[in-house]
Amino acid sequence: MACFVTDPAVEPLRRANPNRYKEVKAGHLAVVAGVGRPWFIGRVGKVIPLPHRRTPAFVHLINVDSGDVERVPARWIVELMPSKA
Repeated sequence: MACFVTDPAVEPLRRANPNRYKEVKAGHLAVVAGVGRPWFIGRVGKVIPLPHRRTPAFVHLINVDSGDVERVPARWIVELMPSKA
């Protein structure tokens, strides 16, 4: 995948609700699609807001496939799945 292209598999999700990332909370499962990276699912651990605003800037999450802890821009979130636990 080229470094400037978002995975085409998740583009319909992004177009359906481009501001979905603003609803993110700790504990959510999130579909994350960064530019130039394959998409993945991660459990949100911490939401880091923009200074003096409530809009999330970054999230710390655990990649459910690899177990890696990653810090990614909140705008990379294309879909959220709330946790029942």
